[in-house]
Amino acid sequence: MIYTTWNIWKERNQRVFEGISATPQRVLSLIKNEMNLRSSACAVNVSPNVS
Repeated sequence: MIYTTWNIWKERNQRVFEGISATPQRVLSLIKNEMNLRSSACAVNVSPNVS
């Protein structure tokens, strides 16, 4: 939910302050990308490293 809210807020600010608008599909794509990046960044390898 936070990624959705954050990206909608960023899109709103771009429209208001920069005159740039993105399509809803583009905003959805940005949300998915941020979620994937966060998921990858927080991934932890919990399997033991045994040689």
